[in-house]
Amino acid sequence: MQTLQVRTVNSENLDLPLHGIRRIKEVRQQVAAALGVQDREFVDVKLLNGDREINDEVALDDLDTDAGLLVVLSRVIPDWYPRHKYVHHDQEVLRITGIASSQDGYVAEFVDGSTDNVDVALVERAEREWSWQKVNRQDRIWLHPPEKPAESGGWYDIFTSENVRIGATRSVGMVTGFLVGVCGPQSRAPTINGNGNFETSFNIGFVVGFTAWGVYQVVQIAAFLVRK
Repeated sequence: MQTLQVRTVNSENLDLPLHGIRRIKEVRQQVAAALGVQDREFVDVKLLNGDREINDEVALDDLDTDAGLLVVLSRVIPDWYPRHKYVHHDQEVLRITGIASSQDGYVAEFVDGSTDNVDVALVERAEREWSWQKVNRQDRIWLHPPEKPAESGGWYDIFTSENVRIGATRSVGMVTGFLVGVCGPQSRAPTINGNGNFETSFNIGFVVGFTAWGVYQVVQIAAFLVRK
């Protein structure tokens, strides 16, 4: 197709690699990446061709190339968000992200789509005064309102699912290890190497189970001696 002009509402032309792209869905992804909003779940990238909004299934060959594409970033405020409740400098805070090891690496995202660097004081306020929930992953942290449901999608669901999986693995390892250990020496203590979630939990469970077996044997012997 002919060269397609893609511009923002501020008349900024976007230089996008459109070679080989056939559907608007791919263009939308390219636009989001170019504007740095591909990971912003509450920002909707709208594309207008002339006076009509284009959906993902439209083919590029069906567009009015003379009109080009106009990019409009639309802020999506989730239904669960309580308006005017979490305010910082007259701005409603949607969430906060940052680097756990840095006191200066926090960024607040507001409901109007803007962002701003904030200090640790706002993070502490969000945790203590607003009772915001914190998610840690490696050296990154995310804070969000307690009203955000787990099923609402986005990054929190990913981490919640991962935590559930890890918790289940540890539980299975702990229970299995305990059952083997409580059988005593005849269980032939297995060698499970590694420091994964299952391995570590199994070994802990085995030690607890074997200790319980040993205590039970001591009680039995003591009771026998008392009877004599």
